[in-house]
Amino acid sequence: MTHTPSPATEAEPPLSAGLAAKIRTHLANERTHLAYLRTTVSLIGFGITINRFSLYLIQNDDAPQGGRLFLKDVGNAGLGMVGLGLALLVWSLYRYWRVSLDIEHGRHVSRHKGMIVASIGLLLMGGLTALWLFLDPR
Repeated sequence: MTHTPSPATEAEPPLSAGLAAKIRTHLANERTHLAYLRTTVSLIGFGITINRFSLYLIQNDDAPQGGRLFLKDVGNAGLGMVGLGLALLVWSLYRYWRVSLDIEHGRHVSRHKGMIVASIGLLLMGGLTALWLFLDPR
């Protein structure tokens, strides 16, 4: 009677150094994409929470007099956060796809311009939102 080893006990052939490096690089790209997805979910969830809570306060007359206009602005900022989260999702999908292609073709293309534009755009949006919400129009 011959004994055939189970797949779990069979020794797999070792990976070449190049293939192992490519696999590690793909896995790092996936981890980066998942980090973007977590950030997207957080932005969308927080934006919805801000929007709904401000509407709740307005509808239940729990808002202080004169604060209703401010709460409507906060609700709009919540919608803006949802939009930002959705835009980040689209960008992260594009980035993941481009980096995967670069890995498969064995090239490295730094995309500094995209990171700089996204960072400056977020800085401007955050700064303008802070000015819009926290400066007293009187």
